[in-house]
Amino acid sequence: MKFALNTYQTAQDWTLRETLDMCQKTGYEAVELLMDFNQPHGVEWNTPREQWKPLNMTIRRSGIAVSSLTSCQVFHSAEASDRAQSVERVKRVIEMANYMECAHVRVLGDRFNDENRADVVGWVADALRELGEFAAPSNTTVSIEMHGSFTDPDAAMEVIEAVDLPNVGFVFNSQFVGCGDGEIEPLFSRVAPHITAVHTHRAEAPETFDLYRQMFQWLKGAGFDGYISNECAYRGPDPEKVLALYLALFKAMAA
Repeated sequence: MKFALNTYQTAQDWTLRETLDMCQKTGYEAVELLMDFNQPHGVEWNTPREQWKPLNMTIRRSGIAVSSLTSCQVFHSAEASDRAQSVERVKRVIEMANYMECAHVRVLGDRFNDENRADVVGWVADALRELGEFAAPSNTTVSIEMHGSFTDPDAAMEVIEAVDLPNVGFVFNSQFVGCGDGEIEPLFSRVAPHITAVHTHRAEAPETFDLYRQMFQWLKGAGFDGYISNECAYRGPDPEKVLALYLALFKAMAA
């Protein structure tokens, strides 16, 4: 497995150069660029194409890979035009990912209630199928994050089974739903074959520490070769130290 730094919160005010420098200092081999929050890194679905080259050159010169372009587009709107707009935006993100030699794009689902659950699951599946088919010629993987209502593994699996494409999978968001007895087997036996990337949070928290340990061991045993992306929400005065410590913890858990 490989390790990336997500630009959520800890890096949300850093320029692209500052983020890449921090990856170099702390040992992360890749950066995951969060989109749709107007972060200073400047990589968005609507970034003008003439800016793609200088952004990509900055990344290439750093030696840091781009593990994922992480779109926050959703497909739960009851308005078909809104869903279509989101699909078209993500298609542009897929094109940008291909230009940047990044093979992974993340999207969201994102939320449903008891009344519209079936509709939303269907809309999300339809959108992911279209995106997966669009991304296939460039060997790009499109993954729905198990986020919002789709932390529910039943709903998440319904989408993946309905799409049924080899380049569509999950970003596991380290929300261990259904693991109340302290064992990840019931959850991972279902979702792990479809996991393409992982987002980590407070792995050191006592209530989830052993679940994280089990997760890393499960992924190691399965030969997982995707990215583990640190999405911690640290906002304190010493991010370099904290990010390095997280990476050391992840590597120890995976040993």
